[in-house]
Amino acid sequence: MTVKTIKSADLQPGDILLKLLIRDKKSDPVSNLIFASQLLTGAQHAYVTHAGIMFDKSYIIESQGVGINANDVRVQNKDIAYAVYRCNNINVARGAATAAKMLFDIHKTGKSFSYNLGGAIGSLFNTGSGQARTPATMDDLLENVLVKGKSSSFFCSQFVVYVYQFVGVQNMFAENAFFKGADAKVNPAHLLSLLQNNPKFELVGFMK
Repeated sequence: MTVKTIKSADLQPGDILLKLLIRDKKSDPVSNLIFASQLLTGAQHAYVTHAGIMFDKSYIIESQGVGINANDVRVQNKDIAYAVYRCNNINVARGAATAAKMLFDIHKTGKSFSYNLGGAIGSLFNTGSGQARTPATMDDLLENVLVKGKSSSFFCSQFVVYVYQFVGVQNMFAENAFFKGADAKVNPAHLLSLLQNNPKFELVGFMK
């Protein structure tokens, strides 16, 4: 199989970036811990340790320890290797980019979306189970944050799945049309499993 190498200039809004663990001295302790945890619980793609959504060709929106954050893949994340998947519905892809940026902006002003550490640990068990949020519960999450002043939390791959399920509903698709199952049960390794052979996404290539 030919592996296509891409650069940030090849990226598009809504692209899903999966961080790949590189077994060298540059591997960070958090990635190593996630890799080991996924490996111990039988994950098929344990080497996938993080995920995010591109807002444009430069900035990835991702849920990290500081909550929903934006980083330049050419600067802060320049040493990270990624597998890049693209949604073949351009309206949904662009909507995902916009929704991810919206959640980032909300968090930036009110610290409303913290990192879901407990959820990240929980996703290692009963992976891929549960049901996608209904349109009503998706709306409730945003109402609780924007109107009621409450907070919510995501871990990295959960954030990616939630955004695509939310935007899918906004585009008149069923809540599980792009990703099946509960967002809270999708760890980074399982996200790759969901993307592979998914007719709504294609592998664009790999970048570092």
